[in-house]
Amino acid sequence: MSCQILTGSFVNVASTPKFIPITAQINEFRLWNLTRSGVTSQGIAGSLTSDRIVEAFFNPNLMGSGTALIKQNGTVAGVLAPLNNGVAAINGMSLFDSSIYAQGPTIAIASFVPGTTTVFTTGAAHGFRVGDNVRIGNMTSAPEMGGLVMTVTAVGSPTTFTTLFDSTNSLTSVGSVFKVGNINVQNQSLYYPQWRAIASISLANPMVVTLLVQQNYQIGDKVRFQIPTVFGMQQLVSGPNGLPIEFTVSAVNNAVGTQTVTFANVDSTAYTAFAWAAAANYPYGLPVMVPQGEGNTNNLLGVVPTPLPYANQNILGFATQNTGQRGILIGAGDGTNSATTGGIIGSTVDAWAWECISSSQTYY
Repeated sequence: MSCQILTGSFVNVASTPKFIPITAQINEFRLWNLTRSGVTSQGIAGSLTSDRIVEAFFNPNLMGSGTALIKQNGTVAGVLAPLNNGVAAINGMSLFDSSIYAQGPTIAIASFVPGTTTVFTTGAAHGFRVGDNVRIGNMTSAPEMGGLVMTVTAVGSPTTFTTLFDSTNSLTSVGSVFKVGNINVQNQSLYYPQWRAIASISLANPMVVTLLVQQNYQIGDKVRFQIPTVFGMQQLVSGPNGLPIEFTVSAVNNAVGTQTVTFANVDSTAYTAFAWAAAANYPYGLPVMVPQGEGNTNNLLGVVPTPLPYANQNILGFATQNTGQRGILIGAGDGTNSATTGGIIGSTVDAWAWECISSSQTYY
């Protein structure tokens, strides 16, 4: 029997889940919030804080995915705070392997509120976290949503969640939804870049395209648009000669709830407005942005890009990065074990330490 102990540390981004790649088998995982325990570490000043999760434990063989055994600070008195034991029932810790497709349970959608962004209401607690990618289906009065993958941009309650889908022209409907991934874990499309469904396109200079899920484009990348006529903005599809047009990415913003790609050389102010078509026009194809080539060798190196003078190399490097990632995803919320807003990572920037035990043999 052999046992390996792995250790590490990180500084979180506020209210954002953290994925830690670990290739070894994970038998036990422990986590400490050094900052909220009063410890100054990794350039972050310690601040002993009441009602914050400061320790968490996860055993994937004995505990449910997305949970954690936690210790949470009580009221601070001087330089000490009592520790309260408990369980984080939501936004705890989960194992992920990006090379394996893992579909979550199907949950009934009771309704949604039509608008420029869409708030869905489920018939039971959905368990989704901000950053989860979910697939919508079986929408009886809104078939245009069928099969679409969207990123959860907000969770209002255990039975509501928001996405960037523009449902202004849709009819509220019952249906179903299930989780297919999370933006903090490596893309499950290991061999080919996924086409990205478009949420909206601005009438502005420069033009900004908002996508339903996070994308992996970089500055200098070339793209084309495939937009059915019922969505408008055909100026992006082909030129006066009828040939497809390529566009160069000038900026990207992958923050959940933003999810935009900017095209500095495109003035769409006078274009026909883009809008998701109504159910009456269904069936139709999806409006998508399709990668054509890279303008940046740094895409292959995984570093901050610096655009090259020639933007359209005839390669798609990320289409052949056929390596999956295994690891653990730490959930985010308000930093407490609240049943509705809880999550291990909170709204502050904190320094953390972790320990993983990997054993070749266990006994239960």
